[in-house]
Amino acid sequence: MLQNIRVKNPDFDKNEHRLSVYGALDFFIEQSERDPLLTSEMKRQAMDSMGKTLQIPVINYDGNVTVSNVRSCTVSDNENTSALVGVTFATYAIGFTVVPAMYSNNEIDMQNDVEKKLKKCARALGAALDTAAIAALEAAKTQVIADPLIYSFSSNVLGCPWESREDVLGDIEPMMNSNDFYGFTHIIGNTGVRSLLRKLAEHAQYNEVDRRLEWEGKYFHFTNRLANDTGKYGTFYAVESGNVDMLYRYDREVARGGSGAGHTWEKYNMPYIGIPVGLHYYEAVGDQSSIAGDATADLTCAVKQYFGFSVDVAFVVAYNSAIAEKANPIIKVEIDGGSTYARPVKVVSSNDDPIFTQAAA
Repeated sequence: MLQNIRVKNPDFDKNEHRLSVYGALDFFIEQSERDPLLTSEMKRQAMDSMGKTLQIPVINYDGNVTVSNVRSCTVSDNENTSALVGVTFATYAIGFTVVPAMYSNNEIDMQNDVEKKLKKCARALGAALDTAAIAALEAAKTQVIADPLIYSFSSNVLGCPWESREDVLGDIEPMMNSNDFYGFTHIIGNTGVRSLLRKLAEHAQYNEVDRRLEWEGKYFHFTNRLANDTGKYGTFYAVESGNVDMLYRYDREVARGGSGAGHTWEKYNMPYIGIPVGLHYYEAVGDQSSIAGDATADLTCAVKQYFGFSVDVAFVVAYNSAIAEKANPIIKVEIDGGSTYARPVKVVSSNDDPIFTQAAA
């Protein structure tokens, strides 16, 4: 009996291993590289801070300055109050193993299997970090907007009615300005925001209504992990550039590039998501016969390679000593849902401004 004919096609299963978009994570990475909040020295110290408490010195805002209307020979002190802000890291660890001997009679080659395992790890790590980045923005969203314009502001969320969805992106800068933030604005949004942006692009140059001003001067980052609340069409965070950063920390063996007893540690840039992680590699010999049924039944004593990836990450947002009272450069916006994309047209006839009509012939 002839065996089934199998043809290798590396793209046939590509949809099984597709990556996602990690907009919040991408935003923090981009800011850390291009418009960092923290110094390079701070980042260097963070990488080697395992086992230590990492703190950032700050000076709190003092609003108790009195403006006098008389001159005096005595000048008041107006001393500043300093503080130490601790940096909180979270550990992310993932990995896979490889048994080289199992590919000698397998139609899935080792390179293909390793690539898919690595992509699987990157996808999971990217999603976890993207979710954590969103949580950092959520925790630091402003609780104060000096002038919310025509929008509601409740529970620290700016509410945008469906009818105003095409205006809210253009109104973000004025609301940021009302809080004394005047820098470049990034938008971290979900599918609804992507849809809105495409609708606005349909009304660009040479259209009756030019909507380019709504999105010009902003940089967009999209994520599939920013969920809408019930009844909402889109959700996004508007963030002034230069107010977030990332810190990485590694275990001590990775930090020193250690090796010994058949184990090695080094820093490694995780493909697909571009995150520097620690790589722990070692080999061991053991019974690998149960991995893939009959295909590995004879591997009762075989080599297994171990690839472990780990990193501690801190998502850092600019310090605010009294977030309930002082504005933060992060505005969360929720756009209400609607039943149609069409804008209603209202024709109003009044006694002062009548619309004259006549019966059709």
